[in-house]
Amino acid sequence: MKLLSIVLTGLMLIFSGNTPLQANSNGVTSIHEISKDAAPTASLEIEKDPTGGFNVHVVTTNFTWRPEMASMKYVPGEGHAHVFLEGRKIMRIYNEWFHLNTYQFATKAGEQLLSIEFVGNDHAPYTIQGSPIGDQKIVDVPADEIQPAKSQTPKVLAGLATLPILALTALLFRRRKAK
Repeated sequence: MKLLSIVLTGLMLIFSGNTPLQANSNGVTSIHEISKDAAPTASLEIEKDPTGGFNVHVVTTNFTWRPEMASMKYVPGEGHAHVFLEGRKIMRIYNEWFHLNTYQFATKAGEQLLSIEFVGNDHAPYTIQGSPIGDQKIVDVPADEIQPAKSQTPKVLAGLATLPILALTALLFRRRKAK
């Protein structure tokens, strides 16, 4: 039983670095349902940046950007926005301009959906009849702006090489204890 627990602990330590990080996930489950008349509007204006990625302007009405109040109490009509690329949340923005670094965030080349969603200071989305308020546009990510996928082979090989060492250590420990 001890051998099994040692091996399992070793495996957990070896592979714990393989878990992908999630962008700014805070588990908000509420929403701020508002009327269409009071709702903020958004329009994305996107320009290719000559050095890579895209410069994005979020043109808004009926919305006050309040970066200093992020993660604080909800106040109607103010907050920030969450940015998604292909449905995956990649960052928060606190004003009307941001740079989309495709080398950092894109996982493939070609046309992809960029979207923003207005949220209150408390990160809960603004909605009209359950639909999030924001905007979305297609961006065409060039192949040379994609970060090559990192191989997991070295970590897997290191993990496999560590298993016999853990097993040998456990056996030696068990023999020493039996004497």
